[in-house]
Amino acid sequence: MFANKFTTCVSRPYLLPMLACVLLSGCSRSEGPLEPGPTEESAAVGNPAAAETTPVASTGSVQLQALEWRNIGPFNGGRGTTVVGHPTDKMVFYFGHGSGGLWKTEDAGTTWEPVGAGQFRYASVGAMAISEQNPDIMYVGLGEPQMRQSVSWGDGMYKSVDGGATWQHIGLGDSLHIARVRVHPTNPDIVYVASLGHAFGPSEQRGVFRTTDGGENWERILYKNDGTGAIDLVMSPEDPDLLFAALWEFERKAWGAKTGGPDSGIWRSRDSGDTWEEISGNEGMPEGMMGRVGLTMSADDGNRVYALIDSESQQGLYRSDDKGNTWRLVSTDANITARPFYFYHVYADPNNADHVWVPGNKLWRSVDAGESWILEPSAKDDFQDIWIDPDDPNRMIVTCDGGSVVSLTGGKTWSTFANQSGTQFYRVDTDDQFPYRVYANSQDLLSYSVPSASRWGGIPLHMTDFLGAGETGRVIPKPGDPNITYQLTTGATYGGAAQFTVNNLKTGQTETRSVWPEILFGTPASEFEYRFNWQAPFLVSPHDPNTIYFGANVVFKTQDEGMTWEAISGDLTHNMTDKMKVAGSPWLPEYFGQEIFSTIHRLEESPHEQGVIWAGSDDGRLHITRDGGANWQEVTPPDLPELSAIYEIEISPHDPATTYIAITRYRKADDYSPYLLKTSDYGATWTRIDSSFPQDEITRTIREDTERQGMLFVGTEKGIYVSIDDGAEWRRLNLNMPPLPVHDIEVKGNDVVVATHGAGIWILDDIAPLRQYSADMASSSAHLFEPSDHYRFGYNWWMDYGGGPPSDEKYFFVRNAEAGYTFYERGIVNGERRRDFIDAGDARPLGVIIYYLLREDAKEVSLEILDADGNVVRAFSQDEIPTERFLSFDNRGYEQDLVTGRPGATVSRGLNRFIWDMRFPSVPAIPGVPPVLIKPIAKPGTYQVRLTVDGESQAQSFELNMNPNETYTREETDAKGAFWMELYGKATEGVEAVLAAQAAQAKVAEALESDSASDELKAQALVVHDISQEFIAGMVATGSTLVQIISEPTKPLSKLVTLHNVLETSEGPPNQPLREVYTKTAAEIDAAIAEFRTALEAEVAKFESIAGS
Repeated sequence: MFANKFTTCVSRPYLLPMLACVLLSGCSRSEGPLEPGPTEESAAVGNPAAAETTPVASTGSVQLQALEWRNIGPFNGGRGTTVVGHPTDKMVFYFGHGSGGLWKTEDAGTTWEPVGAGQFRYASVGAMAISEQNPDIMYVGLGEPQMRQSVSWGDGMYKSVDGGATWQHIGLGDSLHIARVRVHPTNPDIVYVASLGHAFGPSEQRGVFRTTDGGENWERILYKNDGTGAIDLVMSPEDPDLLFAALWEFERKAWGAKTGGPDSGIWRSRDSGDTWEEISGNEGMPEGMMGRVGLTMSADDGNRVYALIDSESQQGLYRSDDKGNTWRLVSTDANITARPFYFYHVYADPNNADHVWVPGNKLWRSVDAGESWILEPSAKDDFQDIWIDPDDPNRMIVTCDGGSVVSLTGGKTWSTFANQSGTQFYRVDTDDQFPYRVYANSQDLLSYSVPSASRWGGIPLHMTDFLGAGETGRVIPKPGDPNITYQLTTGATYGGAAQFTVNNLKTGQTETRSVWPEILFGTPASEFEYRFNWQAPFLVSPHDPNTIYFGANVVFKTQDEGMTWEAISGDLTHNMTDKMKVAGSPWLPEYFGQEIFSTIHRLEESPHEQGVIWAGSDDGRLHITRDGGANWQEVTPPDLPELSAIYEIEISPHDPATTYIAITRYRKADDYSPYLLKTSDYGATWTRIDSSFPQDEITRTIREDTERQGMLFVGTEKGIYVSIDDGAEWRRLNLNMPPLPVHDIEVKGNDVVVATHGAGIWILDDIAPLRQYSADMASSSAHLFEPSDHYRFGYNWWMDYGGGPPSDEKYFFVRNAEAGYTFYERGIVNGERRRDFIDAGDARPLGVIIYYLLREDAKEVSLEILDADGNVVRAFSQDEIPTERFLSFDNRGYEQDLVTGRPGATVSRGLNRFIWDMRFPSVPAIPGVPPVLIKPIAKPGTYQVRLTVDGESQAQSFELNMNPNETYTREETDAKGAFWMELYGKATEGVEAVLAAQAAQAKVAEALESDSASDELKAQALVVHDISQEFIAGMVATGSTLVQIISEPTKPLSKLVTLHNVLETSEGPPNQPLREVYTKTAAEIDAAIAEFRTALEAEVAKFESIAGS
């Protein structure tokens, strides 16, 4: 669903102006009408202008919109941050994802669909509010407020005035993390925002902000300093002038977080925020410093306020019954006070002030104003937000690390989150099966093996293998045996131990074989024997599948799957002991494993030379060994700023001496600049290749194409970029993928596979145009790219089962005895039948992908498929090959058609895409009767595609291969192909005979209907008509419904359709009974046609004789 639903909702986030400059080496900004790059002034994080001017994947005047990403899932939830229900539509709810965008359900959680994708410049949603006075007015603040080490950020506030169809950025661009949005109940132009500012450094755009004109202007109405932001904000339900705000002194670094201090506290305003008073020291409040505070009020009692306080002296839930003047401690239950930096939300039921909910590690509820607590059933753990309908306490929604779920029973039962593609992945790997499977380890969920394609069309969750407990790092299938996988389990450094795990899918066994399994919660990392990064890197040697390397602060090696480990290096980090202290607040440590620093962050072995290993640390050191670890040489690029973490090491697949590295510093120095470097001499010298890269984009990962040297892909917080000239020029390649955090990239065959940290796995199928592009194409009127050789996956009739006409209605697919999925029927798109899946992964194109480039709009365009002998297999006119494109709207550069919700489909300037379904054309249609659906699939072999543009033709060859898992020989498939074409020919004979019968009926129809015709002529006309009708009824089904058809005696052409359907399901030859049935049916057809022609010829001759007399 994801890719296509994002496309139909709001998609293709950026325009792609001209292929001749985007994909060309040596292209400068002055060549062609490129969008300008960001200036130093505009490129700051949080500046919307920077996002608007970022160059995109384009060149001159040619557009690349025909390339398309697929989201394959898994649809198994993901970390939410904020939830809200529609105030009047009881089935509608929204949830904001920590790094996967804004989502909406119209059926109380049965299905979820993205909202605003392509209009929000970042995918991290922090807070949301809907106007009670006018629910079409909605406000969203970007940037997650749960400040874990992988936290994503945003660029301020957005507003919709049409129920979420369109969104406008309305300011606060440097408020990277927004915790709360509150809208005045009777005036939707009055909005309050609690801004945390920057997570990783000081910033001025912190505190509480107010607008009174719907976001046109903002004023900061509560501010402490550049290190203290607002984490919560409450508006009294009975008096909107009464506000309570929680300020939080917080700063996160890679080595830990400061989670409290003297500037944290609770503030109150009685005059709509014009003036504020601190009430942290009021009677009953805990003494000393505070950390994070959660606030809530209930419409049931306008005097009562609850505050969940992280305090130096006494953590707990505090209650005021006089609007904050005095307080008393009501609970110190450890279940509601755990991990305050990550939880500390509290929510009072708007219908009953004594009913209080705390979403923490579990979901807790009190029915006695916080005195005691009940564990409530719900999905997973680590809850972040809750919303209860003020008019119906049974109507609720909560969100957690597993996703968002809806209850209409007051929390007794919940919807599922196994319909949300929100998984947060750090790394991605694939295997060599066909179709290949994709492996990844998700934050807070599981580790997965996801098929890249399904022979049933969409990719539902039940086709995903659940490998083991997840958290972070890689999942690597054992070369040659994908039933064995290696991974990190429950965090690489959970308490300090590196939990390397071996999974056996056959036995179900999961064995942890940690490098050093000493759990050291609360102990400074300086006292550890070894230090392991939260994403501790490991790899299976490309030269020896029995050798595995693992990075700590030293490099380890095992040759027995982790039963023994040997250190093969010394400490390869700066060993920065000043950054190995227990983090948190002075009174409460927060040292869960994510904070361990001065570790090896990336580790790679050369695919060319065994024993050549690179190691990069999170504190900025880079080493290489060329003798398997006996000796290490530091090759850190000079002149880099301090704490330049090595986020990726990519050894060129083309040159053993060439390596690329990606560096990022945002978690160390609040620096969001790109750092991309290249060496061509094993690290002796380095060159920066990021001068044309957008200067507000961090660089997380870099990969080089396996076929085209110098073609690079880079993953950022907002998506993916490509360069075909070794980094001289960069262009955005998001296409229809929203601006998601891309944490890892793998070039797999002809595909690009990416791990997003918020929306699962995405695949860009077939990058042939990128690989083949050359500068001379810019001056050609047309160019046909060589199609990639195609490997058939197989066809099953279930792929086309169900559904209906193209519409906005949801259809449900279910295969006997297996779970189904939901989709929109789109009809024929780019040559193939398209379904937009809502709760399943997108289908891989079932056919050969053909790309062709047009420099200008052409008058006449056609495509033909030819076999090895030059015979035309299929011909497509210009009307049959439109490429789907979205229209551009407004000046933001996003692409969508907001009126129809559908893309425009044309054959036009730019890159065009067409998918040949590998079939011959169907036998001719017979007017008035059900179609005879016989369209043989072309046999394996060599084919050509021929493009003709305004009379000029060009052709490219490609191979059509059978599924490599099949064992049939080419001789067998050739024989099957010949038999199938014989059947096809016989069906065509039968259809043409039926058409001849209809033509004969048409010939005598005038006589039958004419008042002037003689009785003799009418009688003979009726004879001709009846003979023809008898033949038609005996040859083909004439019913208009399935019930009518199956009630008729089986007709010969129907028998051929059945045999054709059997042939579709396998690459193998037909069995002998099928051949015998065909022979029998063909004889029936031949006899019937011969008898009919003889009789018709005689009776038509009589008719003509009478008519001529």
